[in-house]
Amino acid sequence: MNKKLFAVAAVAVVFAALNLASRAAQEGPARAPLQALVTPATCLQPQWPAEARRYEIEGLTTISFGIGADGAVVRPAIVRGSGWRILDEAAIHSISQCRFAPDLPAARDGTAFPLQYVWKLDGAPPVRPLLVAGSCQPSQRFAAFREADPRPSGKDGILLRFLLNAEGAPVRVVAEAGGQPQELVAEAVAYLQTCRFAYDPARTGERTDTAYGRVLLQAPAI
Repeated sequence: MNKKLFAVAAVAVVFAALNLASRAAQEGPARAPLQALVTPATCLQPQWPAEARRYEIEGLTTISFGIGADGAVVRPAIVRGSGWRILDEAAIHSISQCRFAPDLPAARDGTAFPLQYVWKLDGAPPVRPLLVAGSCQPSQRFAAFREADPRPSGKDGILLRFLLNAEGAPVRVVAEAGGQPQELVAEAVAYLQTCRFAYDPARTGERTDTAYGRVLLQAPAI
């Protein structure tokens, strides 16, 4: 059975202590943990986006937020992203739907709460297709494609997720631009589409047609 169908149930939410570490040393009465403020009626199970399930992407999103005088969530923000915008946006949307008791002390003193969303698929890792060595066309701008590298896009590379057709060619490529120029991102996608992928016949398990990794930029000439 396709484990993507169980992705939503595999989402785990970890509530941290009420105060951020920076507030832990401050004087004042001890506070109840955040769990004590939450009931099943106030925070719903976060929903794993359908597109994220299709691409079988995982990650850890750390956010912070405040609580308004009326119990609504205020100032939700990403502290550390998962590397995938679609998961981070789902985390912000999820916490924004929470409602707490009105007129909490935390609403008066501007407490910021930490929260982590763990986006993880259930079951054994899928068998992903591997890059066929030497299959990517040479490029003056890009050095290589590094598969299964989930680091965010930066000056050295651009993170991409994609599906593979029956010929092992990338299709439906989605880039996590990370502030890189759109022209460069488009060129990275075009470079990836020259590469080919295939399954390792020695590996057993449930195969998937999804893959991800980073297109690496050529080092600047000295």
